[in-house]
Amino acid sequence: MEQKITAAMIAEKAGVSPATMSRYLREGGRVRPDSAEKIEKAMKELGVTKDAPKEIAPPRREPVIVVNIPGIVNTFYNEILRGIQTSARMHGYSVLIHESLLGGGALDTFCGLLESIGASGVILMVSLNEAALARIRAIVPLVQCSEHNENTDYPYVSINDRAAARMATAHLIACGCNKVALINSSLSCRYARHRQEGFLDAMREAENFVPQNWIVQLPEVNYALAYSAVCRLLNEDTRPNAFFAVSDIYAVAVLRAASRFRLRIPQDLMVVGFDNLDLTAMTCPSITTVSQSSYQQGYSACELLADMIEQPELIPKPILVDTELILRESTFPGMTGSIAASSP
Repeated sequence: MEQKITAAMIAEKAGVSPATMSRYLREGGRVRPDSAEKIEKAMKELGVTKDAPKEIAPPRREPVIVVNIPGIVNTFYNEILRGIQTSARMHGYSVLIHESLLGGGALDTFCGLLESIGASGVILMVSLNEAALARIRAIVPLVQCSEHNENTDYPYVSINDRAAARMATAHLIACGCNKVALINSSLSCRYARHRQEGFLDAMREAENFVPQNWIVQLPEVNYALAYSAVCRLLNEDTRPNAFFAVSDIYAVAVLRAASRFRLRIPQDLMVVGFDNLDLTAMTCPSITTVSQSSYQQGYSACELLADMIEQPELIPKPILVDTELILRESTFPGMTGSIAASSP
């Protein structure tokens, strides 16, 4: 019996990804010109005519991109995932979301999953050491998104957290705040380290003293923990007149704590958040915050990964997405607008 030519056989011979081959068949050849040329050459060599794609057995399943996130509770990841899914659909990939910090034995389980489902690529939103990244990369192409290991050469899409935090803190200082506290996440996270550095940069430049206990580091992005920490600081004899919060969730906690202590925002206390979550425009007063275009980060990360899958020889460069400060009522009554994007 004559062997039936499959899409996988053509993709392998052409040196393109199964996703590219699937899209070529499904969309009538609408792929990159160089990829189309490789596919058509392989088809010719295998004796398959371009005008008869129905004769080719389709792939058994749609290729899968696995997206690892540290937790599903933090709404910050919603827009990143939406951006990833938009790009993935355009390239013919399904998206599998995997929740784990990949510590300890979780990395073994994760690598086993990648191999068992034949994943095409991985997008990581946790920072891993070089050994862990190398282990994953030995199985599939990978791209780091938002959180990343800055001491490796693996590609990533992120923002300049230090510059963004410096811009946010400088805004509070320009508004007349000279006693600014920081509500931060764990320093095990790269973004938390860099945002703290940016905060301290701005405070030093303004020659403003920061008591050590005004730099709060919480183990996770958690409203209740932030509320408790802010209440503790506001209960002191000398208290801050502003907060820079590295997450909008923390900024909302500042609003609630201010209400408890009968402090007016922004007259008695100002706050700037980070992420520009939808809720920052819904609170009363609304919250000044740093926007970092999470959707764009997710979309760009998936585009970068698709390029790597389709062009294995590609050496991608990291991408830094611009940020901007969205001005709202928590730093000035009735103020709305934005400050120019921070430089990469």
